[in-house]
Amino acid sequence: MKNIIALSPMYTEDSNLLKKASINSPYELSRFNAKWNVPEEFRADVIGVYGEDIYAEIVSEQCGLTLLKPQDNWLANISEKFTKRKISYGLLKDYIQKENIFIKCSDFKSFKAGVYKKVTDIHGFDSLDQNATVFISEVVEWQLEVRCFVFNNEIKTFSSYWRNNTFDTSSLSENEQQGLLNFFKDFIQQYADTLPTAIVLDFGIIKDKGWALIEANPAWCSGLYACDPEKALEVIAKSCIKN
Repeated sequence: MKNIIALSPMYTEDSNLLKKASINSPYELSRFNAKWNVPEEFRADVIGVYGEDIYAEIVSEQCGLTLLKPQDNWLANISEKFTKRKISYGLLKDYIQKENIFIKCSDFKSFKAGVYKKVTDIHGFDSLDQNATVFISEVVEWQLEVRCFVFNNEIKTFSSYWRNNTFDTSSLSENEQQGLLNFFKDFIQQYADTLPTAIVLDFGIIKDKGWALIEANPAWCSGLYACDPEKALEVIAKSCIKN
C-alpha cells in the first residue's frame, strides 16, 4: 500500500514546497486531476490531503478520511489568560448590530476575516448565510504573528508571518523565540486535551498585552510561510486519519 497525500490541483508555492519535501519521505504527494476526483484505483492508498478546505472535505469523503480539526467553538472557550481579548461565538445574524469588531467564519471561509466598522460592511453581506457560525472579538493591535505546526503537544516548526502591519517571515529574535516557547508550554499544559494530536496554532504579541493565542487551524489546509516543509509535511500527514 502506498501512502498518498492528495494535493489540490491548484498549484501554490506551499504545495510545490511540500511536493519537493516528500521526495525523501514515506509519502507520495499526487495531484490527480482538475475535477477534485480521486480515481477509484487510488482511493485506498490515499492517507491524507492538503489543499483548500472545500477540496479537502470532498477528497476526505471519497477516500474515507477523518480530517482532524478543533471544535468549531473551540476558540471562544479559551481563557482570556491566553487570548488576551474577549471572543464570542455565534450566528452571523446575532451580531449584525455590533460595530468596530473583528469577525471571521468559524469553518469554511465564506467571507474575508477582518476588522469591520459594521458587520453589514462585509463584502457580499446580503448573499451570506445568516445562520453561518462566526467568531467576533474586540479589536487589538498585533505586533507579531507566528504560525506553529504542532504534533503530540510539541512545536515541530514555526514561522513568523506578520510583523508591525507588514507581511514578514523573518526569523524571531532569541527573546521572541523564548517567549513563544514559554507561552506555548503554559498553554498546551492546560488545553492539550481539547486539541487533535496534529494541528496548527497561531500565536502572537498584542501591543501592551504580550503573547496571546490567535487561533487554531487544521494542518491539512494551512499555509507554510517559512516553516520547514519536511517537518510541516509530517504534521499534515498526521492530521488526516484513514477510516
